[in-house]
Amino acid sequence: MKRLTIVLPAIAMLAACNSKPTVHGENASVADVAAATRDAVKLQPGKWETSITILSLEGPGLPPNMAAAMKQRMAGQKVETCLTPEQAARPPQDMLGAAKNCTYETFEMSGGKLSGTLVCRNAPGMPGGEMHATMSGNFASTSYDVTSDTTMSMPAMPGRPAGDVTSKTQVTGKRIGDCDTPKAG
Repeated sequence: MKRLTIVLPAIAMLAACNSKPTVHGENASVADVAAATRDAVKLQPGKWETSITILSLEGPGLPPNMAAAMKQRMAGQKVETCLTPEQAARPPQDMLGAAKNCTYETFEMSGGKLSGTLVCRNAPGMPGGEMHATMSGNFASTSYDVTSDTTMSMPAMPGRPAGDVTSKTQVTGKRIGDCDTPKAG
């Protein structure tokens, strides 16, 4: 059973307060949440800088030095992309997780804040396993900052025992200007 609601304030309140809709979902697909948030978050087109930081990473059979190396590899890495007006007009499905076999047990977006719990079962690359991700953060038309705690139940594989792999990551993004104009060549 799927339940997804968008609570829109009265038009008078919307005009007076310039508030944004509240999105609340339970047992909703990623596509349903993306569609419901289409009007709740409108990223501004332009050049965006995104960074992903691994705050913690642990798992059975994962040597501490390997976890440290993965965290170090991601530290300080920033990616710049150009968000076109056409991309900005589409639902933010990529931000919300595009994996198949995933459902938001809960999702809440209101007043510049978001939170949710995403569950994926038998996703590609983790046959027989499950992933639970709890996220929370802030969003605006020119920036976002989301922290996620993830637990993946992994089956045993050669050289690695079965068990839970846990991680905590932070994804930040901010608009840093207009997209570069292509150079005539």
